[in-house]
Amino acid sequence: MSTALDKIRNRPPSLPPHFRDTMSIIPLTRYVALDVTGLTNNNLRGAPTFETVQSEIKALLTDKIVIGHALFHDLAVLRHRHVYEEMRDTALFYPLRERCGVKREGMYPSLRHMAKEVLGRNIQCGSHCPLEDARATMDIFLTVREDYEARLAVGDDVVAGMPGSLTRWYY
Repeated sequence: MSTALDKIRNRPPSLPPHFRDTMSIIPLTRYVALDVTGLTNNNLRGAPTFETVQSEIKALLTDKIVIGHALFHDLAVLRHRHVYEEMRDTALFYPLRERCGVKREGMYPSLRHMAKEVLGRNIQCGSHCPLEDARATMDIFLTVREDYEARLAVGDDVVAGMPGSLTRWYY
């Protein structure tokens, strides 16, 4: 049975070639949102195993600052623990949350809403595209990067809490 986690399309030259294709983890027949992910059985032929990709991603992330949106979800799927201080999460950064009207802990603005609010850009219209999400996330982060880093440098509490069940992926 073919399986997949997601497409990784925009890869730096230093990554192994299979990162531009797909990786395995979830049986495709159980991957409920096929219309959202855009994955097909053709995408999955010859895909490396989850374990192969997981170890390569973990090696790639070591000693790196990771920028993302709701990273706790991605880290949980990868079963990867990452240093909290090396994370820049647009879904958790207070000023971005406030701009999107999110005031309660435990609630997180969607990337789609944040891209519209911060960038004036519509994303995720049709099939899900991880590259589009990554670009939107980076563009959002760049609008607040100086503020984010300055607040971290003086020890400000800059991010909201994440779901308790997912905190184990940070240390």
